[in-house]
Amino acid sequence: MSAHATLTAIEQEARAFCRRRFRDQAEYLEAKDAHCERILTLVSKGRRQVGIPEMLSFGTGRRTFAGRSFSVELRMPRARKTG
Repeated sequence: MSAHATLTAIEQEARAFCRRRFRDQAEYLEAKDAHCERILTLVSKGRRQVGIPEMLSFGTGRRTFAGRSFSVELRMPRARKTG
């Protein structure tokens, strides 16, 4: 399953849960727990498919990952020359 397919599965799961109607509180809570577990499983699967550790995804500065130290820097694209 590709990352795109995983995201599609998350979307379908959310839509199915929104359409579902419940008879009582207990049924709702059981369904909610099962739904949340499926979503969390799909999200973790999507993270593995993307392949970027969360701590490297955002933020700048010094990082250490897998025993290697490096710096994450923000780079802006070069301005286009006019004229």
